[in-house]
Amino acid sequence: MQGWVKLHRKILHSEIFENEKMLKVFIYCVAKSSHKVTESRVGRQKVELEPGQFIFGRKQAASELNMNASTVRDYIKTLEEDGVITVESTNKYSVVTVENWAFYQSNGEEYDNKTTAEKHQDDNYSTSEGQQKDTYKNERELKEVKNVKEFITTTTSEQNSEAVQFYQNNFGVLSPHISNEVAGWIAELGDELTIEAMKRSLERNKISWGYVNSILQSWLNKGIKTIEQAEEEEVEHRDKIHRKRQFSKGPSSQEVLPEWFKNRNEQKQQENKKPTIDDTARTIELGIKLKRSRESILEAIHNRYDLSEEDLDAIREGESSAKDILLSKSNLKVVGDS
Repeated sequence: MQGWVKLHRKILHSEIFENEKMLKVFIYCVAKSSHKVTESRVGRQKVELEPGQFIFGRKQAASELNMNASTVRDYIKTLEEDGVITVESTNKYSVVTVENWAFYQSNGEEYDNKTTAEKHQDDNYSTSEGQQKDTYKNERELKEVKNVKEFITTTTSEQNSEAVQFYQNNFGVLSPHISNEVAGWIAELGDELTIEAMKRSLERNKISWGYVNSILQSWLNKGIKTIEQAEEEEVEHRDKIHRKRQFSKGPSSQEVLPEWFKNRNEQKQQENKKPTIDDTARTIELGIKLKRSRESILEAIHNRYDLSEEDLDAIREGESSAKDILLSKSNLKVVGDS
């Protein structure tokens, strides 16, 4: 592959520059990327590549970079998570896309690799003809750069939503590839949830589209489609972590206590931790709202009640409340109920 590429000076202040192996892998990606629309053959299949893309093979990259294949894989994954590149894989090959390629690389600029003889021959042309070529080249360069800017502007204006504006205000320039992904998530989950995922990314100091994308994909997999469901899922997740920490927390003191005293305390703690009917009912209703399986719901309530699919269907359809079913299972009555 011949020619040259641009490298922005702001890389000196990035995390990539601080890690020499990551920098090497990043420059490899930039140098391997196509500077124009082209076709590449993988076996018998033709693959069309856009500017900023190349066919990636881990073994070949490891050989060319003089690194272990596992090291190359890890750094490619890190660059993808940070939103520097994207990787689209099939069962036969992977296509790597360098984000913001069109914004930083000017396709109109060409490196003159002509031989000395060719240059002497070019000198024999008239001045007017040379000027015409220069004018044509300059106009072509300006047109191509203008097309890139128009593409970005048009794409953004077509997706002139709150989510797009939020991304531009907090994450930076919106590349054509990320712009298409943002538009896809807006169509799938809406502006509000897309912005919420970006906010969580900023709060956790993970300022990359890759991290935002992982949050949105998780919500889609769990069937979450509203802010309320996302908040409920977050509360449930934090409660689960809290319970796990409480369970794994060791004794805070080395003081030797009588066995009867320890047994009494443990019994009191178990009684205090025992969830009420209302708490259990809320856990079941939350699990149904988040479309959890019967097994997951039973695990969440520590298998304290033998709930059947018919019981869960009745709660889902509003035929009975979770509390009523729990009361019937435990043969309990609420004080004051007739």
